[in-house]
Amino acid sequence: MVFGKQNKKALVLLVFAVLAVFIAGCSKGTNNEASGYAAVDVNGNVLDDSGSLDQEVKTFVMSGENFKFMMDGAENPDLIVNEGDTVRIEFTSGQGFHDLVVDEFGAATSQVKDGESTSVEFTADKKGTFEYYCSVGSHRQMGMKGNLIVN
Repeated sequence: MVFGKQNKKALVLLVFAVLAVFIAGCSKGTNNEASGYAAVDVNGNVLDDSGSLDQEVKTFVMSGENFKFMMDGAENPDLIVNEGDTVRIEFTSGQGFHDLVVDEFGAATSQVKDGESTSVEFTADKKGTFEYYCSVGSHRQMGMKGNLIVN
């Protein structure tokens, strides 16, 4: 295919115009992470690109044994989250009949027996240290409890 001098100039201009649009599109945006700045609301909460709270889901996988909770080899571990986080606790009964309750957030799993699993999800909307526990029988009094710490 043979192009005339005018057609070659038009083609070159078209290629440059397409490249300029592409480069401008790649460099423009609201990606706060790329700029090194995070958008925050008046309370200091980090916002995502849409202006909504950037809520992280913190997932904990725990089991209930005889009178203790276990997670990654730790007995009755502290669960540490940030205010505003969505907290998900995946719970399995390894021995006996158990549940997991956090009163201050209205959070409770169903009661499950050996080998059964359940979960609960809630928003940690207030700071502090809150007790989680098993509400079955006297399990709580026998030491089946731990702390949920909300920073």
